[in-house]
Amino acid sequence: MIEAWPDTRDNPVERPCGRLPILDQFEDGELAGIDASEWYLPSADEGRRLAQAGDRLGVYLMAYRVRQEAAAGRGLCNRIVPARLDPSALDEVLEIETAIADVAIVAYERPLRRR
Repeated sequence: MIEAWPDTRDNPVERPCGRLPILDQFEDGELAGIDASEWYLPSADEGRRLAQAGDRLGVYLMAYRVRQEAAAGRGLCNRIVPARLDPSALDEVLEIETAIADVAIVAYERPLRRR
């Protein structure tokens, strides 16, 4: 599934297929070791909305398909630390989450902190 997430590091303005900025923080070899089966591939508009909200909140937002689980120990959440959000930030993330059917949004620290 990694090939569905094109590398946009050379052109961060263009994010085809809604690639989220968090994925640009990983080298290709590291991404290859992460189970992407639970990742949600947002449309360009959804990806832009998530990226803009992440910028406003000072976090990286990642979209996951609900009712999907990565292989034990191979999920993105096993590699990086989630962010703590205040109630107003949580409300903003929840608003985006409810606008995209069957998606869960997770916020991660920015800059990323590895586990």
